[in-house]
Amino acid sequence: MYTNLISHGGNFRQALINEFNTAKNVQIASGYTSLNIIQQFRPNFIDVAGNGGTSKFLLGMAFYEGLGAKKLEALLSLNQELKALNEHSGVFVTNGRRYHGKVYRFYNEHGSNIFVGSSNFSSSGTYGNIECTVPIETDVKKAQIINFLDDLYSAEYSINISNAEIKESGKRKSLRTNIETYWAALQKYNPGTINTATLPKFTFPLERVAEKEKSNLNVYFGKGRLDRKTGIVKPRPWYEIELIANRDLNSQPNYPKGDFLAYTDDGLIIPMSTQGDYYKNIRSKKSLQIFGIWLKGKLEKSGALNQLEPVTLDTLIEYGKTNLVFYKIDEGKYYMEF
Repeated sequence: MYTNLISHGGNFRQALINEFNTAKNVQIASGYTSLNIIQQFRPNFIDVAGNGGTSKFLLGMAFYEGLGAKKLEALLSLNQELKALNEHSGVFVTNGRRYHGKVYRFYNEHGSNIFVGSSNFSSSGTYGNIECTVPIETDVKKAQIINFLDDLYSAEYSINISNAEIKESGKRKSLRTNIETYWAALQKYNPGTINTATLPKFTFPLERVAEKEKSNLNVYFGKGRLDRKTGIVKPRPWYEIELIANRDLNSQPNYPKGDFLAYTDDGLIIPMSTQGDYYKNIRSKKSLQIFGIWLKGKLEKSGALNQLEPVTLDTLIEYGKTNLVFYKIDEGKYYMEF
C-alpha cells in the first residue's frame, strides 16, 4: 500500500521509479497529470519504447476539460517521440466518456505489476496528497484489469492526443459567430402578459436525463465530432442539448408536436421543434445550442453549474427545480418555465 505517508507505505512516486527501471511495457491511465511529472518520467517512457516495448499514457479528463498550454506542449512532444519509436506507443485521451480512474501496469520478465487506487499521475497524487494506492496481487484480478485497460485504450474509448482538439484549460467555451447572431436576434416579450394559472401544461422531468453521462443535457460529454478533412476530433459544443421524450411523455395530450414558439419565463421567444419518431426530440431550431444557452445558462447564472461540468440531479436540486414545464398558450405557442 502507498499513501505518501512514511508510516503507511511511503510515497508512490518511489514505487513508480522502481517499476520503470525494470519495465518492458508500461500502461498508465490517469484522470489528471502534472507538468513536472511528465518532465520527470519522460525519459522513462522513451526508454521503454526505445527498447522495443510499448509505452502508453492515457489522460481521462483532458478532452473535455482541456490542458494548460505547457502541459499540452509537453504531452504532444512526448507522444511524437513515442510514436516514432514504437507505433503502438503514445499519449492518448478518452473520447466518449470521461475517465477518472488511476491504474498503473508495468510488465517485466516476471509478469505484470499492477497498481490501482486514488493516485493521479501527478505531483500531488504521487507525493503531495495523502492517497491510497495498492498493488493487485491475484492473477484473476490482474487479468480483469488488463482486459479493462485493453478496452480503455481501444478506439471505442480513446484516441491519440495528436488526433484530438484539446482546448486550453481555464478558458470559457466561446460561441461561434452565427450562434451569437441567432441568440441576439431572438424576439423579446413581457412575461407578465401570460397567466399560466388556467393553461394546460406538459411537464418534462429533467431528473430522468440529468444523470445520463453523455445524452440530452450532457451531449458535450459524448464522443467528439471528427473533422474528415483534418482527421481531428473536436468536443461537441458546450451548449448543445436536446431532450428525448419517451412514449409516456410524448403521448400526453399537451405535448408539443412539430414547430412551435417557446415563450420563456425570462422574456425570450425561442423557435423550437419536436422531431423524430413520435416527435420525441425536443430542440431549438437553427441550432441546438440556442436551447442550451437558455437552459444551461440559467443553471450557470444561479451558480448551480460551472462550464465543463455535467448536469446532475444535484445540479437541479441546487438550482431549485427539476422540471421543465410547457404551458400551452395556443397551437404552436407554449410558455416555457424553468
